[in-house]
Amino acid sequence: MNEKLKIQLANYVAAYKSMDNAIEEHPEPVTKRALMETEKKVFEEAEKVWASYSNSPEGKKELAAVENMDLPAVRAYVAGLVDKPVFVKLISWLKSLDLPASSFSIGLGFEAELIIGFSATIGIAVGVGNAKGVQSAEFLTVSLEVGVQAGAMVGVQFGLWTNAPADLGGKLTGTEIDLGIELEASAALYYTLKEGIKGATLMIGIGLEEGIAEVECYTFILGDQGVDPYLKPVVQPRKNNFLIIESLKCVHPSNDGAGNENEIYFIFQPDPADGGTAYPYPTYDYFSMKEGDTWQCGRSVWFNSNVAVTVYDEDYPSDDDVVGTFSISLSQLKLGQTVTFKSTKDYSSGLDKVEYTINVKLIAQNVGS
Repeated sequence: MNEKLKIQLANYVAAYKSMDNAIEEHPEPVTKRALMETEKKVFEEAEKVWASYSNSPEGKKELAAVENMDLPAVRAYVAGLVDKPVFVKLISWLKSLDLPASSFSIGLGFEAELIIGFSATIGIAVGVGNAKGVQSAEFLTVSLEVGVQAGAMVGVQFGLWTNAPADLGGKLTGTEIDLGIELEASAALYYTLKEGIKGATLMIGIGLEEGIAEVECYTFILGDQGVDPYLKPVVQPRKNNFLIIESLKCVHPSNDGAGNENEIYFIFQPDPADGGTAYPYPTYDYFSMKEGDTWQCGRSVWFNSNVAVTVYDEDYPSDDDVVGTFSISLSQLKLGQTVTFKSTKDYSSGLDKVEYTINVKLIAQNVGS
């Protein structure tokens, strides 16, 4: 599995985990039902089509290439499946049926471990039945998993859903059910406690397991995320050196006219000259600070030579104010020792004496990749 893809998927997992009540410890199971005859018929045909495609020279070559793809490449590949003749024929047939479902989906399933174990399905859904003629939507579904193996593609998932393609986003709980047909695959129902069963899926390629518990997942509809995207980078690639931004101190806050507190977050960028990714922290929130307050932020950072840190005071709906910038170089650090950094620029103006400092400790050096 492409390491970049693993990190990209893990960022969606982090976005899911950041949501309030993202994981319920004891989800209430729905009353299970067997697959309906129409669902069985659709899944049987989908399995035949997949067998035909995946065993063809074209299919074997393309699926082998997936292991080296990043997320945009996998998205493009999956979106292109519905344009292949065998799938065009399948979807045309589906649209001719009187289906109670509103979406049919095709997705590739992946499992990986990066700090935590997770599974992900990258897919595309098209309108059928009640939503026949509705345009398609790309999606990414993630869930937390225990005991997953090294990152790999584990199979293909077909789904029939009650919602139209663009409305598939949100949290669902899945529960495995008996397939009821002779296929080397597993079937599951997905539901919400409020709305009941929302869809059924067929997973080909992972084999059947016994005693699968209820699993919660979240589906993101992929596309334009707007000015403030729900997905922000969290997971960092391993680099040569490792430091921790132990704490940030408010020596004197910025006077923004909204009281004596600043709503603080910072963005750190490892090796900016090399185009390193910029990461916000906290990822989806801020930390309120008054004069003299110290935030024990404990943010770890992988880097090669230097790290740029910019501290902001959130001032929604106006633009956020910069209250400190810091440039941290490996040459300024000593292994195991805490070093205090002052802002590289004075952001005071007039009577507004703005000052923040950060404490940084180098934890590991020259660890390689």
